[in-house]
Amino acid sequence: MISNIIMDSETLRSFGRQIYGHEMWMDCLKKEGDLYSILGLYGHKMVADTPMPPDYANVVLYDDNGLIGKPDKKIIEDPQGWEFTFKDEGADVYTLYIDSNSVWVSNEEGWHRGVKRDFASVQYSGAFNLLAKRIISKDSSDPGKIVHGTLEVMPDRAGLVVGENLKLQVLYEGKPKAGVKMVCYHKGDAEVENLKTDDDGVLVYPIKQKGTYMFIAKFTDVNKKVDDEFDETAFTTVLTMDTL
Repeated sequence: MISNIIMDSETLRSFGRQIYGHEMWMDCLKKEGDLYSILGLYGHKMVADTPMPPDYANVVLYDDNGLIGKPDKKIIEDPQGWEFTFKDEGADVYTLYIDSNSVWVSNEEGWHRGVKRDFASVQYSGAFNLLAKRIISKDSSDPGKIVHGTLEVMPDRAGLVVGENLKLQVLYEGKPKAGVKMVCYHKGDAEVENLKTDDDGVLVYPIKQKGTYMFIAKFTDVNKKVDDEFDETAFTTVLTMDTL
């Protein structure tokens, strides 16, 4: 048996936990002068774990007209994660994404990063696509129209209003996807809500209190596989939004 990567024990532990449902998200949006900053975090229920290694945190930025490029990034310690910064060039809407793609297998020895042909007695093999999304809009009613991910969560507005409903549409490969599992979470709450999109790929969610929310879409495509590498592809997309 061979492995194609060497990781320290803490990173291995962190990515092993990813398999069991950890998320990647963006939090703590700030603006000082013309410079935006936002944190890219990895953990569970908006509690940060170990930062993702540099080759996992692929961050891209869009404006109204399309792809701009990559914000600056650096690792921070409190909370543990990445800080991304970029200059406001006057766009009405910015959409920021973090992509992470990896293949993992499990056998009697545990979880391993790599393809299944490199390991003996493989019990499970899957490609994991995590996507974090954040919309920064000058007009809270305008969420923009950027579609970047294979599994996308598209809100009908950029800012949340307490006492009103948020309409989310989930797209898979650019088309509305029915029956997608949605995990909805208000930062600081003890519990999450597990819901599903309707026949039009839509979820209507009531905003009951102020704060930061995560809207997490999860979908596994058993048809996306490579015979000697992985048997399915699991997509997790996290849209983070704040109340006004």
